[in-house]
Amino acid sequence: MSSNIGRGRVGFVERLKTGWTLTKDSLGVVRDHPRLLAFPLLAGVASLCFLALLLVPLLAANLFGSGVEYAVLFVLYFVTTFASTYFSAALVYAANEAFHGREPGLRESLGAIRGRLGPILAWAAIAATVSIVIKALEDADNPVAALLGSLFAVGWSILTFFIVPVIVFEDVSVTTMFERSGETFRDTWGETLGAGFGITLIVGLIGLVLVGVALAVSVPVASAFAGPGLFLGVVLVGGAVVFTVLLGQAIRGIAKTALYVYAVEGVVPDEFENFDFETLGGRTERSASPGAAGPTKTAADGR
Repeated sequence: MSSNIGRGRVGFVERLKTGWTLTKDSLGVVRDHPRLLAFPLLAGVASLCFLALLLVPLLAANLFGSGVEYAVLFVLYFVTTFASTYFSAALVYAANEAFHGREPGLRESLGAIRGRLGPILAWAAIAATVSIVIKALEDADNPVAALLGSLFAVGWSILTFFIVPVIVFEDVSVTTMFERSGETFRDTWGETLGAGFGITLIVGLIGLVLVGVALAVSVPVASAFAGPGLFLGVVLVGGAVVFTVLLGQAIRGIAKTALYVYAVEGVVPDEFENFDFETLGGRTERSASPGAAGPTKTAADGR
């Protein structure tokens, strides 16, 4: 009871501060393990390839009515969700390896996730279906339906915030994966919102600095050589934007993994010594390893 009372005294501003610290520590993990950026890069490339393949069928579907369009959109949502989830799951696995003092390998992390293809496929199918429902509501002429679609989208994003760590770390059924994700968000909602704010702010500042440097380098060249300078500017600014997006995705995955690992193990990763995990509550006694659902010894047990 006292633990719950203590949690109730933690204000929203304090939670934002802890989220800020969580974000900075996550950035430190990326600095120490830059290969983690490869996972969001692979996810982005795969999604773009699928989008390119389905772009023509999607444009053609517009000629045959909404039924065909939704069918093509379902395929698009399914394959892109599967690709992004697969590589995001590999990022979560690799981050957990780093937390436990092991160097995360690209091939090893991707290989470890192959055993979770079943839950990933189920999640992709459900997510694609829900995305179609939300789009249908938001596209409706009825403003009430559009509002319901927007509210449903917000609730869905909250419910599934931790869906990838759940898939990686736990043997769960289709219904249980949503329950576990929702429970973890409920137990860490302040830190989750705080981390989102911190990630957006820090990554945004980094992006502005990188774009500023790119412009500072390319503008003098463009003034002397218009064609090459313009090309250089596009390349540098585009590279800065892409790197910023990849960095943001990597930091989000790492922060999410840190919250989830502590929630299920009670173990504070060395990289997050500055973060007050004691603000978290409702921890279960599971082991944060792929597919593990059995009890394990937590930090509290070891004291």
